[in-house]
Amino acid sequence: MKRVYLLVLTLAVSFAQAGPVSAESFTIGFQPYDTISYPVAVNAELGLWKKYMPEGTELEFSPALQGTIVANNMLAGKAVAGYMSIMPATILASKDDQAEIKIVASLGMSDGTRCSLVLVRKDAPEFKSVEELARWLDGKTIAAPKGSASDQYLRRFFNKYNVKPKEYLNQSIEVIATNFRTGKLDAASAWEPTVSRIADNVGEGYVRIAADGSAADNYDLGILVLRNDFIQNHPEAAKGYVRSELEAQRFVLDPKNQKEVIEMVAKYATGIDKNILWYSIYGQVPVDRKDPVREWKSFYFNKLEKENIASVAPFLYEEKVIAVPQLKDWVVDDSLAREVFKEAGYTPVDDKATLGYIYGAKPEDSPFK
Repeated sequence: MKRVYLLVLTLAVSFAQAGPVSAESFTIGFQPYDTISYPVAVNAELGLWKKYMPEGTELEFSPALQGTIVANNMLAGKAVAGYMSIMPATILASKDDQAEIKIVASLGMSDGTRCSLVLVRKDAPEFKSVEELARWLDGKTIAAPKGSASDQYLRRFFNKYNVKPKEYLNQSIEVIATNFRTGKLDAASAWEPTVSRIADNVGEGYVRIAADGSAADNYDLGILVLRNDFIQNHPEAAKGYVRSELEAQRFVLDPKNQKEVIEMVAKYATGIDKNILWYSIYGQVPVDRKDPVREWKSFYFNKLEKENIASVAPFLYEEKVIAVPQLKDWVVDDSLAREVFKEAGYTPVDDKATLGYIYGAKPEDSPFK
């Protein structure tokens, strides 16, 4: 069957050793156009989940353009699991009057090289400092998908440097890309792989990366969320899916698998060149960044992840995005992630990354160049 963006892929389990028999069907919401969801393609294509979920289980992988769409589907009971950044995950988990959602595992974290990036039009000046960039942004037309991690970053950037845009627009990543091409935007923030597709590192060259997350002390954190009723009513299925996500992340981290990972991702993130998909997760962004670490995957929550998660709700409350100043105590719960990590017999790399690191490479290192 030909895969296109709106495709919903249904898979059936055939492994007898998977555990007790089940006749349940579940939907997994994800963003094929976001690097935090790349393990989903690996999981689906390799059928990793079949080894760990109860026999007879069926999974439906349902794509969306951004985390807020995945979040809405979870609130409506249309998906039991979702992949998104910490900002939409926090917004989602704050709506426990509609559905109880748990933040259960990390999908990867960085210093702000995935979606905490200020993009400026290609003819913008060469800024000598972040302060100089901030003053240029005053009175400019700027955009981000509202409710996304990129929106969170720009809000923090604006607050820290007292930036007063002419307009701060709510635009999808596709609209942002189009408006840069047609000269209708001065600046924006978006996430990978859109950044690499339109930037001047390996892409179309319509934008330049002028600042990363370090400019506003903003980490990028990807989050796996599960509906609590899924965890409670189908504990073996929930645990099995988390276990398969662990295996998918390990596969993505292994340098020898990079080409195969991108071949699988390309089946879902259609319309984007494989070289750009590779650079979006394995390349060095920004290209002149001194720290070679592109991201780390801790799977469960270590100190940095916990601090980042705890900081988001108060920020969103102050910005009047959510109605509560903090999430309820039961929301952040990585016990399943820790359990499957221990049972798998893995040893933490260090106290920052339990699974490992991705070190950013140069464009010429791409297997697709």
